[in-house]
Amino acid sequence: MTYVPPDRPEGNAAEPEIDQTRQLDFTPAAPGDGRPVDPFAGQPATTVGYVEQPRPAKDRVVFQFVWEAILLLLTANALFLVYQRQDRIFGESASLDVVDPQLTGLSALLLLATGFGLSLRFGAVNFALPAFTYLVIAVPTLFVGSNPLVGLGFTAAAAAVLTVLFVILTAVLRVPAWLAGLASAFAVAAMQAPLVYLARELGFTDEPGTWSNPGGLWLFLGAVAVSVAGGLLGLIPAVRDRMTAVKAAVEGTGGRSGGSVFSLIGATFLSLLLAGAAGFLPVVFASTAANSEWAVGGLFAFSTIATLSVSPFVFIVVLLAGTSPWGRRGGVFGTTLAAVALWALLQVWTSLSGPASDPQFFANWTGVLYAGLLLLGLFVSFGLDRLGRPKDPAEPETTAHTGEMVPFEPTGDDYEGTGLFEPTLPDATAAPR
Repeated sequence: MTYVPPDRPEGNAAEPEIDQTRQLDFTPAAPGDGRPVDPFAGQPATTVGYVEQPRPAKDRVVFQFVWEAILLLLTANALFLVYQRQDRIFGESASLDVVDPQLTGLSALLLLATGFGLSLRFGAVNFALPAFTYLVIAVPTLFVGSNPLVGLGFTAAAAAVLTVLFVILTAVLRVPAWLAGLASAFAVAAMQAPLVYLARELGFTDEPGTWSNPGGLWLFLGAVAVSVAGGLLGLIPAVRDRMTAVKAAVEGTGGRSGGSVFSLIGATFLSLLLAGAAGFLPVVFASTAANSEWAVGGLFAFSTIATLSVSPFVFIVVLLAGTSPWGRRGGVFGTTLAAVALWALLQVWTSLSGPASDPQFFANWTGVLYAGLLLLGLFVSFGLDRLGRPKDPAEPETTAHTGEMVPFEPTGDDYEGTGLFEPTLPDATAAPR
């Protein structure tokens, strides 16, 4: 029995004609893609999971440790020379009490060099750090006062104000960091007289209070611990990557993300706080402010007449330590070793006496010594920066065949071929044209 469908009247509006043609499903390409649109392309495949990103190359820090080992030998040699000439350097009664003021000044120099190296590694070198150290020493009634804890609070507040000024100049106005640092340094130098007047008006006229001095050796060991701890943190790859991001944000070659700006604020405030501590500790652990000013001012080449004077000591220590002028890279023990080596070298140099014809020979050539050490530090930091950079990624080896193509020749006596290319076949004859 055959089923015969009933006839449907044409033009019935109640039952529209069914369109049984296949609807093609395609997704047009995004506008501006530049590729031709494939009408038969379906939905793009969705990737499930995470795509593995290549790990960034790490710095080669082994060269930094090799240089620090060499620097350790040089420092030991310089200290041995000081030991041999101790009578001419410290007098006949050479003892730890005589060296104690020198160790206090050396601790201040180490703290200041650590702060300056921190700003240099973040790509935001701040030349206001030595000026801020002197400001704390020059106005002890405010930044130390009768209660050193209150004075320490004023020191931190001044560091916060300078941090805001420096970050606005560098991150917001995009002023070069070295120029912003010089402007901040001149601002700090100009604030000495107003701060003395403010301290007098507020009633801070008492002599600065002092804490019981644990000894210059313990102060120096504390400064060494701070410097080494900062160097160890600088070895972490994530910290170094953040330093690079901050440097790019300051120089304008990268974006000003929130993390970079907050890192710049933290690094600038910490470096200024270390510079303030370099002036605070000698005052609070000394008998009078004059003695502490002599201990620190003698190393930093600051005086009350020339409030702001460029001193090569901090730059020599930071560069000889292997801190890169291009940011990111630095050492662990290098700052401590460079500070001790410089101190010992200066002690030996000042104890030398010139010939009878020119007794001031070595004193007159001191500037040449400073210039030579500064240039040596620049060469050392340049070499360590280049050696410490990651290796360039190796190019993948090509798999293309570059030799001569050899035709296929079947082997064997029983091989008769397939007959496809026999000239006697009908297909092989040339077609009439």
